[in-house]
Amino acid sequence: MEKYLEFKEGSSQKFWKILVEGNTHTVTYGKIGTQGSQKTKIFNSEEEALKDAKKLISSKEKKGYEPVDVPSKQVVTYELNKEVNPKYAYKFISYEYDDDPEILEFLESFKNQENSDKVEEIIIGMWEEGYEKSSKHILNFFVENKNHFSNVRSFFIGDIESEENEISWIQQSNFESFLKAYGHIENLKIRGGSGLRLGVFDLPNLKNLTIESGGISDKLVKDIAVSKSSLKNLESLEVWFGTSDYGATVEKETVQDLLANNPFPKLKRLGLMNSEIQDDIVIALENHEILKRIDVLDISMGVLKKEGGDSLLRNEALSTLEKLICDFHYMTEEQTNELRKRFGNKGSFEYSDYYEEAIEDDWYFVEVGE
Repeated sequence: MEKYLEFKEGSSQKFWKILVEGNTHTVTYGKIGTQGSQKTKIFNSEEEALKDAKKLISSKEKKGYEPVDVPSKQVVTYELNKEVNPKYAYKFISYEYDDDPEILEFLESFKNQENSDKVEEIIIGMWEEGYEKSSKHILNFFVENKNHFSNVRSFFIGDIESEENEISWIQQSNFESFLKAYGHIENLKIRGGSGLRLGVFDLPNLKNLTIESGGISDKLVKDIAVSKSSLKNLESLEVWFGTSDYGATVEKETVQDLLANNPFPKLKRLGLMNSEIQDDIVIALENHEILKRIDVLDISMGVLKKEGGDSLLRNEALSTLEKLICDFHYMTEEQTNELRKRFGNKGSFEYSDYYEEAIEDDWYFVEVGE
């Protein structure tokens, strides 16, 4: 078991990580961007090591530390012809201003710098005309230079804020060739669902997969379902399904297929979120075997209403979770109170920002659409 947490408040930027191996656990801690300090402790059994690790994790979370998808290095935005230090994660941004180089110019310059082949984390931010131009040229660059970037373990394609480009406007593309070239990666995060496909992939080392969107296709979820047997080491899966207003076509049968046949043997965190069919997703999870294996279930941000609330209340398998997140929901007040009473501080049940209007007008919306 491995858990990575970060604390960010003002000038305080700290990380804390614990790794349990057999009857030992090792804690690494320090300032984000540094190697930190380490302490290893030996126990009489693996069960004792895990018990102590969970106690330490709980203590850190009470102090404000939060889990993150990808263990963060300090992020540096790359500037043309600047020296490269592999201790950093590098972010690439290109706006559409007349004097701003296109993103491929930044990437070519970066590739030509000493030590760029040792960098482990790459982040792609806004690229020129990203509301019209897809990410295909960026993925092609990395495929063509796969040998040079063979040490990269983490990619975030689409680190773009709404002020730069709304999430539904981000033009992604087919990642199949890219994933074949980088089958060794451990972390993949993609923002934007328009044009996004993963194809058939084999990612045995992948630990974290996050797809954030205002609307993804049913075919994309089928891509994951077809290839899920390769995800033997996946620890965190988070998918934002979105709304049909912005391209979501995911069907409940596809979600059921994604969860069928005991997938993701090492999964600890499951997020099936931001969906118009949130009730169907919750019902598909009712007393599902996967709930006995994971620590955190996140079903927030979607149109979770009374039918889904009834399912949660009768779902006994949820009792083994360490955390149940249902924020931005449309369940009744009675259901919400019952759930809060049942789960205590293990649950989070904040109402949708549109709750009162939705109930009055029978109009419901996911948290992130456009």
